[in-house]
Parts: sequence; C-alpha cells; structure tokens
Amino acid sequence: MLTDELKEYTEEVHHASEKRMIVALKQISSYEDYIRMLNWLHGFYAPVEQEIRQYLTEDNFTDINRRSRAEYILWDIRESGLPVPDQQVCERLPVIDSFHRALGAMYVLEGSTLGGRIIAGMICRSLDSTRCLSFFNGYGAETGHMWTTFKTYLNQPFSTEERREIIAAAEDTFLTFKNWIEKHELQPQL
Repeated sequence: MLTDELKEYTEEVHHASEKRMIVALKQISSYEDYIRMLNWLHGFYAPVEQEIRQYLTEDNFTDINRRSRAEYILWDIRESGLPVPDQQVCERLPVIDSFHRALGAMYVLEGSTLGGRIIAGMICRSLDSTRCLSFFNGYGAETGHMWTTFKTYLNQPFSTEERREIIAAAEDTFLTFKNWIEKHELQPQL
C-alpha cells in the first residue's frame, strides 16, 4: 500500500522535522512566542497550500476546500488580540508541479493534523490556556476520520512513476518544513 511506503520512505526526515518542531514548541513561554510561531507556520502552510491547490481541485479531490488549514493559523493569530506580525513567507518550497506531487505534499500537511492534537496539549499546558488552538485542533473529533479518508484515497492504484512522485514530494515537503523550522527556532526572541 502506498501509505505504508510513504511512512517507510519518509520516516527519517519525518522524525527530524518532528524533533525540530518539539524544540521550537519548548521555547514557547508566552502568547507572544506562540504568535511568532504561528506566523512562521503560516509562512509555510499558506504558500504550500496555494501550490497544492493548483493541482488538487474540487473536480479531482472533492474535499480540498475543507482540507485547507492555513486560514486557521491566521484566525488563531487574530484571536490572540496581539498585533499581527509582518508575514514571513517560505521562499524555498517543495517542488509541487503535478497532481501526484501535490498529493505527496498533502500527505505531510494532512498527517500533521494528527500530531496537532498533541501540540495543542503542549501549548495548552505551556500557556495555561485553551485559546487560539483552532489550527492545532485539526478537524476536531473528525481528525481521525479525515486522515483515514485521505489514506484510502492515497491507496488507490497508482503507477510506479506516480508513486515515486508522491513519495518524492512528501520527502521534499518534510525536509523543507524541517529547514523552515530550523531557520526560525534559532532566531533570538524579541
């Protein structure tokens, strides 16, 4: 099954990006820190989603609109009541130049909704609040179902070349995300 291959081939870079994210999360001690993180997360998610939507449309991927999550990051930033920071946009995006590469990138973004629930708990404990967590709460009670539905879609018959494109894009997306986190976690806190 393709989802098993994706998990196997992306395991190393997936864990590397997770580790970087955990380091960044441990630096959050105030809403200002959290908003900075949300800002750079938006700088990654928004352009990646924009690239994905060039190839995944309502015609070939019916629930693509529901799976667009960058807007929730902005919602959380605005809900905080703090000033909206200047947008930082990731300029080195994963290569998404086909339907299959878009699916590979989407695998990473959709998978993050599962980990998002754990992150929401970490942030909740760190800030002693449940505010501004709509992005990390994923699809709420439907997160598991949405992931299963996406995995089922990925496990349809694809050619060997299409599978390679999906896997390569997933690896590239994880690596790009890891590099983006590293760029921001090492910046001094203002």
